[in-house]
Amino acid sequence: MKRILTAMIAVALVLAMAAAPVIAQDEDFDINVVNQKVLSSDINNLDSRSFILMEMTTGQELFSKNPNNRYPMASLTKIMTTYIIMGEVASGRMGYDDIITASEYACSFGGSQVWLEVGEQFTLRDMLNAIELHSANDAAVAVAEAVAGNEASFVTLMNAAAEDLGMNDTHYMDCTGLSDEGHFSTARDTAILAKALVDTYPEILEFTSKIYEPFREGEDAQVDLYNRNKLIQYYSGATGLKTGFTTLAGHCLAATAERKGFKLISVVMGADDTNTRFADSMKLLDYGFIEFDFMTIEDGDKPAGSIPVEKGIELEVTSYVESDSTFLMKIDDFERIERVVELPEVLEAPVEVGTEIGKVTYILDGEEIGSSPILTDSGTEKAGFFKLLWRKILSWFGIER
Repeated sequence: MKRILTAMIAVALVLAMAAAPVIAQDEDFDINVVNQKVLSSDINNLDSRSFILMEMTTGQELFSKNPNNRYPMASLTKIMTTYIIMGEVASGRMGYDDIITASEYACSFGGSQVWLEVGEQFTLRDMLNAIELHSANDAAVAVAEAVAGNEASFVTLMNAAAEDLGMNDTHYMDCTGLSDEGHFSTARDTAILAKALVDTYPEILEFTSKIYEPFREGEDAQVDLYNRNKLIQYYSGATGLKTGFTTLAGHCLAATAERKGFKLISVVMGADDTNTRFADSMKLLDYGFIEFDFMTIEDGDKPAGSIPVEKGIELEVTSYVESDSTFLMKIDDFERIERVVELPEVLEAPVEVGTEIGKVTYILDGEEIGSSPILTDSGTEKAGFFKLLWRKILSWFGIER
């Protein structure tokens, strides 16, 4: 009898634990393993099957591997879900304090979730916390329905936005990332989207940079939302953005980080395990912060030389470089930039002040990386007939004037 009773209690405990709305922590994550992978890995031999590193303000690609290969992207999908939602907020059609009601359809979603009950209501702010920190599928669908009436119509908005952003290798089948068939993106497209989200709606980082937020605070069914993006906790300067995992997609991460005003986006797709996705992301971000910067050649307003003028009152005009030139580049390459000045041998009057007459070109490894116009900072009118005749007579005697 005792054995039967003990077995019944054990079964009851197991069922209770299974039903409890406790956030599943990333039990396989180990910061010590991640740090060891970062130290032992080579930037040219990272394990993830696809990745990209991009500077956020310019969109310039700094490093990549298979950036255009199409793969399932799991919950990186929710970056676009968030992009659409934030557009609704920016337009005034929705507000953070708007009430979102959970439908039966939204509550049917498993995977990452906050265990919404049919008819349960939360503010949009609460739902965004659930989406951004815990990647809650039920919350994502509930908000999608509030925006567009149903998930299918919301997905239409997602695909239209992808087309507008030039994400030519992306197609959405849902707003959660649970679909694998026909649902795909690339590392480059995801970076383009991440840049658009943060550029257009920078306030999203107030959500994605949180380490923790309670959901249903103070209730028996409270859910502790710990940010699944462990970079927020363990990487200096991390500000976001989104993790993802399905069996086919592998472990994915789109990360944003900023140090001393220098902003980076990294996207990792198809890592074998969670520690690898974080290690590869850290390695990419380290590479960007250590190796790259905006370098400025201070040529602006510097004299560029004097140019002879034919048939002018003045025999020559002076010139200057219009502006400084700034390049995003490897810091070690800055000293290797070649500076080539292009000016005409002679000008013909009249010449006005501020006329563009040439340029300074900057070359690295045989490739032009930029240029700045050269303008005249003096001018001259065309000389009259008798002045030109007198000048010609003097030239016969070797006198220049």
